[in-house]
Amino acid sequence: MTNARYSLCRPDKRSSVGITDLKKSHGNLIDTSGCVLLLVTSGYAVCSVNFKRYALRKGCMALFFYDEVFRMEKISGTFSVRYVSLSYDLAEEAILDVPSPHFWDIIYGFPVYQATPTEWTLLNGWWEHMEWMENTTEANYRDAMLKTHFHSLLLALDSKIAQMTLLPLHGDVNRQWKLVTDFFKLLTKHCKETRDIQFYADRLCITTSYLYKLCQKVLQSSPKELIDKETVSEIKTYLTNTDLTVKKIAEEMHFEDDSYLCRYFRRQTGMSPIDYRNSVENL
Repeated sequence: MTNARYSLCRPDKRSSVGITDLKKSHGNLIDTSGCVLLLVTSGYAVCSVNFKRYALRKGCMALFFYDEVFRMEKISGTFSVRYVSLSYDLAEEAILDVPSPHFWDIIYGFPVYQATPTEWTLLNGWWEHMEWMENTTEANYRDAMLKTHFHSLLLALDSKIAQMTLLPLHGDVNRQWKLVTDFFKLLTKHCKETRDIQFYADRLCITTSYLYKLCQKVLQSSPKELIDKETVSEIKTYLTNTDLTVKKIAEEMHFEDDSYLCRYFRRQTGMSPIDYRNSVENL
Protein backbone atom coordinates (compact mmCIF):
# COMPACT_ATOMS: atom_id res chain seq x y z
CA MET A 1 0.00 0.00 0.00
CA THR A 2 1.29 3.45 -0.89
CA ASN A 3 0.42 6.91 0.35
CA ALA A 4 0.81 8.44 -3.11
CA ARG A 5 -2.30 10.28 -4.25
CA TYR A 6 -4.05 9.86 -7.57
CA SER A 7 -5.76 12.98 -8.85
CA LEU A 8 -8.56 13.30 -11.37
CA CYS A 9 -7.61 16.93 -11.92
CA ARG A 10 -4.31 18.32 -13.24
CA PRO A 11 -2.36 20.50 -10.76
CA ASP A 12 -2.75 23.54 -13.01
CA LYS A 13 -6.56 23.20 -13.25
CA ARG A 14 -9.37 23.95 -10.80
CA SER A 15 -11.84 21.51 -12.32
CA SER A 16 -12.07 18.40 -14.44
CA VAL A 17 -15.04 16.54 -15.96
CA GLY A 18 -14.89 13.30 -17.90
CA ILE A 19 -15.08 9.50 -17.98
CA THR A 20 -12.62 7.09 -16.35
CA ASP A 21 -12.28 3.49 -15.17
CA LEU A 22 -10.11 4.57 -12.18
CA LYS A 23 -7.76 1.63 -12.78
CA LYS A 24 -4.70 3.90 -12.62
CA SER A 25 -5.74 4.89 -9.10
CA HIS A 26 -5.68 1.33 -7.76
CA GLY A 27 -3.55 1.15 -4.62
CA ASN A 28 -3.36 4.91 -4.14
CA LEU A 29 -5.40 7.37 -2.16
CA ILE A 30 -7.56 9.46 -4.48
CA ASP A 31 -7.19 13.20 -4.03
CA THR A 32 -10.70 14.53 -3.45
CA SER A 33 -9.48 18.17 -3.71
CA GLY A 34 -12.61 20.10 -2.78
CA CYS A 35 -15.08 17.53 -4.02
CA VAL A 36 -15.24 14.48 -6.29
CA LEU A 37 -18.52 13.20 -7.73
CA LEU A 38 -18.84 9.84 -9.48
CA LEU A 39 -21.70 8.37 -11.50
CA VAL A 40 -21.21 4.67 -12.29
CA THR A 41 -22.19 3.86 -15.87
CA SER A 42 -21.08 0.21 -16.06
CA GLY A 43 -19.32 -2.59 -14.20
CA TYR A 44 -18.71 -3.10 -10.52
CA ALA A 45 -16.16 -1.91 -7.95
CA VAL A 46 -15.51 -1.66 -4.24
CA CYS A 47 -14.24 1.58 -2.75
CA SER A 48 -13.10 2.50 0.75
CA VAL A 49 -14.22 5.80 2.26
CA ASN A 50 -12.83 6.59 5.69
CA PHE A 51 -12.05 2.85 5.98
CA LYS A 52 -15.63 1.79 5.31
CA ARG A 53 -16.26 -0.29 2.19
CA TYR A 54 -18.97 0.53 -0.34
CA ALA A 55 -20.07 -1.29 -3.48
CA LEU A 56 -20.23 0.76 -6.68
CA ARG A 57 -22.46 -0.54 -9.47
CA LYS A 58 -24.34 0.97 -12.40
CA GLY A 59 -26.73 3.65 -11.21
CA CYS A 60 -24.73 4.59 -8.12
CA MET A 61 -23.76 8.18 -7.46
CA ALA A 62 -20.93 8.84 -5.00
CA LEU A 63 -19.95 12.14 -3.42
CA PHE A 64 -16.62 12.64 -1.62
CA PHE A 65 -15.26 15.78 0.02
CA TYR A 66 -11.80 17.18 0.74
CA ASP A 67 -11.42 15.73 4.26
CA GLU A 68 -12.25 12.12 3.37
CA VAL A 69 -9.90 9.17 2.85
CA PHE A 70 -10.95 7.59 -0.46
CA ARG A 71 -9.43 4.73 -2.47
CA MET A 72 -10.54 2.00 -4.86
CA GLU A 73 -10.10 -1.56 -3.57
CA LYS A 74 -11.57 -3.70 -6.36
CA ILE A 75 -12.37 -2.74 -9.96
CA SER A 76 -14.06 -4.98 -12.53
CA GLY A 77 -12.90 -5.07 -16.14
CA THR A 78 -16.03 -3.26 -17.35
CA PHE A 79 -16.10 -0.58 -14.64
CA SER A 80 -16.61 2.98 -15.86
CA VAL A 81 -17.69 6.23 -14.20
CA ARG A 82 -18.50 9.76 -15.17
CA TYR A 83 -16.66 12.08 -12.81
CA VAL A 84 -16.47 15.69 -11.71
CA SER A 85 -13.51 16.96 -9.69
CA LEU A 86 -13.59 20.47 -8.23
CA SER A 87 -10.87 22.28 -6.29
CA TYR A 88 -11.66 23.41 -2.76
CA ASP A 89 -11.86 27.11 -3.64
CA LEU A 90 -14.25 26.30 -6.48
CA ALA A 91 -16.52 24.08 -4.38
CA GLU A 92 -16.29 26.00 -1.09
CA GLU A 93 -19.05 28.54 -1.69
CA ALA A 94 -21.56 25.88 -2.73
CA ILE A 95 -20.55 23.59 0.15
CA LEU A 96 -21.06 26.33 2.72
CA ASP A 97 -24.44 27.35 1.32
CA VAL A 98 -26.48 24.18 1.93
CA PRO A 99 -29.47 25.14 4.12
CA SER A 100 -30.13 21.90 6.02
CA PRO A 101 -27.97 21.36 9.12
CA HIS A 102 -28.35 17.58 8.64
CA PHE A 103 -27.21 17.37 5.02
CA TRP A 104 -23.64 16.57 6.05
CA ASP A 105 -24.66 13.91 8.58
CA ILE A 106 -26.30 11.95 5.76
CA ILE A 107 -23.70 12.66 3.06
CA TYR A 108 -20.78 11.63 5.26
CA GLY A 109 -22.68 8.66 6.67
CA PHE A 110 -23.95 7.44 3.29
CA PRO A 111 -21.61 8.71 0.53
CA VAL A 112 -22.88 6.22 -2.08
CA TYR A 113 -26.45 6.50 -3.33
CA GLN A 114 -28.35 4.18 -5.70
CA ALA A 115 -30.34 6.40 -8.05
CA THR A 116 -33.83 5.58 -9.27
CA PRO A 117 -34.34 5.33 -13.08
CA THR A 118 -35.73 8.88 -13.15
CA GLU A 119 -32.85 10.21 -11.05
CA TRP A 120 -30.38 8.34 -13.27
CA THR A 121 -31.67 10.20 -16.32
CA LEU A 122 -31.54 13.55 -14.53
CA LEU A 123 -28.02 12.92 -13.18
CA ASN A 124 -26.72 12.05 -16.64
CA GLY A 125 -28.19 15.30 -17.90
CA TRP A 126 -26.49 17.18 -15.05
CA TRP A 127 -23.14 15.59 -15.95
CA GLU A 128 -23.57 16.48 -19.62
CA HIS A 129 -24.14 20.12 -18.64
CA MET A 130 -21.03 20.08 -16.43
CA GLU A 131 -18.99 18.55 -19.26
CA TRP A 132 -20.23 21.19 -21.70
CA MET A 133 -19.34 23.99 -19.26
CA GLU A 134 -15.90 22.53 -18.60
CA ASN A 135 -14.98 22.02 -22.25
CA THR A 136 -16.70 24.77 -24.24
CA THR A 137 -17.27 27.88 -22.11
CA GLU A 138 -14.89 30.81 -21.81
CA ALA A 139 -12.57 30.78 -18.80
CA ASN A 140 -14.07 34.05 -17.50
CA TYR A 141 -17.48 32.37 -17.15
CA ARG A 142 -16.55 28.73 -16.55
CA ASP A 143 -15.90 28.84 -12.80
CA ALA A 144 -19.09 30.73 -11.98
CA MET A 145 -21.17 28.37 -14.13
CA LEU A 146 -19.62 25.23 -12.62
CA LYS A 147 -20.14 26.54 -9.07
CA THR A 148 -23.79 27.39 -9.78
CA HIS A 149 -24.51 24.00 -11.35
CA PHE A 150 -22.74 22.16 -8.52
CA HIS A 151 -24.72 24.16 -5.96
CA SER A 152 -27.96 23.20 -7.74
CA LEU A 153 -27.09 19.51 -7.36
CA LEU A 154 -26.36 19.93 -3.63
CA LEU A 155 -29.70 21.69 -3.16
CA ALA A 156 -31.48 18.88 -5.02
CA LEU A 157 -29.78 16.31 -2.79
CA ASP A 158 -30.65 18.36 0.30
CA SER A 159 -34.29 18.41 -0.79
CA LYS A 160 -34.22 14.64 -1.33
CA ILE A 161 -32.72 14.10 2.13
CA ALA A 162 -35.42 16.29 3.66
CA GLN A 163 -38.11 14.16 2.01
CA MET A 164 -36.45 10.87 2.99
CA THR A 165 -36.03 11.83 6.63
CA LEU A 166 -39.37 13.64 6.95
CA LEU A 167 -37.59 16.85 7.91
CA PRO A 168 -39.35 20.19 7.54
CA LEU A 169 -37.68 22.35 4.91
CA HIS A 170 -37.90 25.31 7.27
CA GLY A 171 -38.23 25.81 10.99
CA ASP A 172 -37.09 23.65 13.88
CA VAL A 173 -35.71 20.19 13.31
CA ASN A 174 -38.24 17.58 14.31
CA ARG A 175 -37.62 15.47 17.38
CA GLN A 176 -37.28 12.20 15.49
CA TRP A 177 -34.34 13.38 13.45
CA LYS A 178 -32.69 14.99 16.48
CA LEU A 179 -32.85 11.66 18.32
CA VAL A 180 -31.28 9.80 15.39
CA THR A 181 -28.56 12.45 15.11
CA ASP A 182 -27.88 12.19 18.85
CA PHE A 183 -27.71 8.40 18.49
CA PHE A 184 -24.99 8.80 15.84
CA LYS A 185 -23.04 11.13 18.11
CA LEU A 186 -23.26 8.67 21.02
CA LEU A 187 -22.30 5.80 18.73
CA THR A 188 -19.21 7.61 17.48
CA LYS A 189 -18.17 8.38 21.06
CA HIS A 190 -18.96 5.07 22.76
CA CYS A 191 -18.82 2.26 20.18
CA LYS A 192 -15.39 1.22 21.47
CA GLU A 193 -16.88 0.74 24.92
CA THR A 194 -20.22 -0.93 24.29
CA ARG A 195 -22.41 -2.43 21.61
CA ASP A 196 -25.44 -2.68 23.89
CA ILE A 197 -28.58 -1.13 22.34
CA GLN A 198 -30.03 -0.58 25.80
CA PHE A 199 -27.07 1.66 26.69
CA TYR A 200 -27.81 4.02 23.80
CA ALA A 201 -31.57 3.99 24.38
CA ASP A 202 -31.02 4.89 28.03
CA ARG A 203 -28.73 7.77 27.08
CA LEU A 204 -31.43 9.05 24.72
CA CYS A 205 -34.14 8.53 27.37
CA ILE A 206 -36.21 6.32 25.06
CA THR A 207 -37.00 2.60 24.89
CA THR A 208 -35.06 0.18 22.68
CA SER A 209 -38.26 -0.46 20.75
CA TYR A 210 -38.67 3.23 19.95
CA LEU A 211 -35.00 3.52 18.92
CA TYR A 212 -35.51 0.60 16.53
CA LYS A 213 -38.60 2.26 14.99
CA LEU A 214 -36.74 5.57 14.61
CA CYS A 215 -33.73 4.03 12.87
CA GLN A 216 -35.91 1.98 10.55
CA LYS A 217 -38.08 4.97 9.66
CA VAL A 218 -35.31 7.49 9.09
CA LEU A 219 -32.39 5.36 7.89
CA GLN A 220 -33.97 2.03 6.91
CA SER A 221 -31.49 0.26 9.22
CA SER A 222 -31.78 -1.26 12.68
CA PRO A 223 -29.78 0.09 15.64
CA LYS A 224 -27.79 -3.16 15.70
CA GLU A 225 -26.85 -2.78 12.02
CA LEU A 226 -25.65 0.78 12.66
CA ILE A 227 -23.71 -0.26 15.77
CA ASP A 228 -22.08 -3.13 13.88
CA LYS A 229 -21.17 -0.86 10.98
CA GLU A 230 -19.49 1.68 13.25
CA THR A 231 -17.73 -1.04 15.26
CA VAL A 232 -16.33 -2.71 12.14
CA SER A 233 -15.17 0.68 10.88
CA GLU A 234 -13.26 1.26 14.12
CA ILE A 235 -11.64 -2.20 13.93
CA LYS A 236 -10.64 -1.57 10.31
CA THR A 237 -9.09 1.74 11.31
CA TYR A 238 -6.95 -0.03 13.93
CA LEU A 239 -5.96 -2.73 11.44
CA THR A 240 -5.08 -0.21 8.74
CA ASN A 241 -3.45 2.59 10.70
CA THR A 242 -1.70 0.78 13.57
CA ASP A 243 0.52 -2.22 14.20
CA LEU A 244 -1.54 -3.32 17.21
CA THR A 245 -2.11 -7.05 17.56
CA VAL A 246 -5.63 -8.41 17.29
CA LYS A 247 -5.49 -9.15 21.01
CA LYS A 248 -4.65 -5.53 21.80
CA ILE A 249 -7.38 -4.27 19.45
CA ALA A 250 -9.84 -6.53 21.26
CA GLU A 251 -8.82 -4.90 24.53
CA GLU A 252 -9.16 -1.40 23.08
CA MET A 253 -12.62 -2.25 21.70
CA HIS A 254 -13.74 -3.94 24.94
CA PHE A 255 -14.31 -7.38 23.42
CA GLU A 256 -14.16 -10.35 25.77
CA ASP A 257 -11.07 -11.68 23.99
CA ASP A 258 -9.39 -11.74 20.59
CA SER A 259 -11.20 -14.94 19.57
CA TYR A 260 -14.56 -13.24 20.04
CA LEU A 261 -13.41 -10.20 18.04
CA CYS A 262 -12.23 -12.49 15.23
CA ARG A 263 -15.58 -14.28 15.10
CA TYR A 264 -17.45 -10.95 15.18
CA PHE A 265 -15.29 -9.41 12.44
CA ARG A 266 -15.57 -12.49 10.20
CA ARG A 267 -19.34 -12.57 10.64
CA GLN A 268 -19.57 -8.91 9.56
CA THR A 269 -17.00 -8.89 6.74
CA GLY A 270 -16.47 -12.46 5.61
CA MET A 271 -12.75 -12.41 6.48
CA SER A 272 -10.51 -12.52 9.52
CA PRO A 273 -8.86 -9.37 10.91
CA ILE A 274 -5.43 -10.60 9.78
CA ASP A 275 -6.72 -11.35 6.27
CA TYR A 276 -8.21 -7.86 6.12
CA ARG A 277 -4.96 -6.26 7.27
CA ASN A 278 -3.00 -8.24 4.67
CA SER A 279 -5.45 -7.34 1.89
CA VAL A 280 -5.05 -3.62 2.64
CA GLU A 281 -1.26 -3.86 2.82
CA ASN A 282 -1.16 -5.67 -0.54
CA LEU A 283 -3.19 -3.03 -2.41
